[in-house]
Amino acid sequence: MSKADIKKMIANKKQLIKLKKATLKKCDVIELSSAAEITSKGMTDKNDNENEIYRTIVGNTYGFMDSHQDVHIKGIFTKSIQENKENILHLHDHVHQLSAKVGTPLDTYEKEVSWSDVGLNKSGTTTALLMDSKIERSRNKNIFLDYKNGAIKQHSVGMQYVKIELAVNNPEEKEEFATWEKYKNEVINLDLAEETGYFWAVTEAKLIEISCVIRGSNELTPTLDSSKGLEELTELNEKALDNPTKENLLHFCNQFKALQEGEAVDKTLPKVEKPQKKSNPLFNHLTQLK
Repeated sequence: MSKADIKKMIANKKQLIKLKKATLKKCDVIELSSAAEITSKGMTDKNDNENEIYRTIVGNTYGFMDSHQDVHIKGIFTKSIQENKENILHLHDHVHQLSAKVGTPLDTYEKEVSWSDVGLNKSGTTTALLMDSKIERSRNKNIFLDYKNGAIKQHSVGMQYVKIELAVNNPEEKEEFATWEKYKNEVINLDLAEETGYFWAVTEAKLIEISCVIRGSNELTPTLDSSKGLEELTELNEKALDNPTKENLLHFCNQFKALQEGEAVDKTLPKVEKPQKKSNPLFNHLTQLK
């Protein structure tokens, strides 16, 4: 952004902050690349069953300038969690409806994690916003199964700004430059902030919910690795070839489509007593695809 544009932003800073505080922010997406490293101790004594599973999810990480040019400063949600923990929701897709609940939050807290644990190739640590949740089949069967199969790895927070400051990399702007100097060492992607010329330092926000969402496109949301799905589809292929019934053909086609759409592959074949005598040509074609 040019110096002239930044000057206009500074001149309208109070109004911009009012506008930010009046909106519900849906944050950039976070994906764990190493979920085992961030599992809370409180979840180790919980056993999954056919109706309930227990997961620790990452809603946000601090110190990263996001697509809103916001940098969440360490402790941003501390006050909100202390005062309103029991009302923080676990939803899907930031839909604020009763039917959008996918789990019952057991605990919401902040914890130090390494940047590599959240998919960023950087040394050092950051503070992550975590939620321990009991995910119930009765709320949403499809999302329950996706969590159970490990297909859901990305989450995003819904929040409202409480305290926010404008940081500008220009010594001529005394107040905003002082804010820059105060918080710049907390910005992990400072090179991007320097290129932009400014960022918003968000020091306090009200945490409303954490949602499971589809895959994102920023540095902290790498494309999901499909190699596991391909291995599972190959295994399913071998099983189906041993018993090429029309039911197994249909199941294979459905799982082939699921993998293309980024969903988990179900390797379990339907139970069929009598196999077909001849395999289907379409099945032969699909099984030869690479």
